[in-house]
Amino acid sequence: MPKSLRNLKDWLANLKTRITADGPTLGQAPAQVTSDTDLVDSLLTLVSDALTQQSASLQADGTARDAVNNNDGKLRDMINRYKAATGWTEGMAESWEVKSSQTTYDMVTHKPTITVQARAAMNEVRGKKPGFTAVDIQMRLEGASAWTTIGTKINHFAFFDTTAPQTPGKPEKREYRSLGYKGDTQVGQPSDIVTAVFTG
Repeated sequence: MPKSLRNLKDWLANLKTRITADGPTLGQAPAQVTSDTDLVDSLLTLVSDALTQQSASLQADGTARDAVNNNDGKLRDMINRYKAATGWTEGMAESWEVKSSQTTYDMVTHKPTITVQARAAMNEVRGKKPGFTAVDIQMRLEGASAWTTIGTKINHFAFFDTTAPQTPGKPEKREYRSLGYKGDTQVGQPSDIVTAVFTG
């Protein structure tokens, strides 16, 4: 059976069709065909529900991150207003979990960090980009030399790689890295390379 839920859903739907079409000619009684399709249906319902919830979760995650990103400036201005007020102390900075001073990065050697995890029909890339305003996400097949940019100037994570495999339905091992930007200029070093198997 396919491992990814997306492929499993299609496989189960086809299995149900074949049982209905071929069961009687293979000597299966009508009641047995009904029982067998009910079994497949019970699994198909659970797999479909899981895919729906996965999709909803990803959409909710994206919506929340977009909202945080869009209000980042307002949050910073608000916090800076408190930090500039008379009576603000380093102890308050610690209890508020905000920095009193800005971190300086060496943009010659500094690099973003990423992780990747295989999901149903996609690979999920997460990471951190302190000191950068955005990152490019690049991917290549293991053993290849050239990188392909699949995400341009991403300003928040997660990023989802849904690039179709070279051979439909065949898993392939993919490598990922990110490149940091300050505005429109690429700066620093590429992130460490991370890998995941794309199952399609």
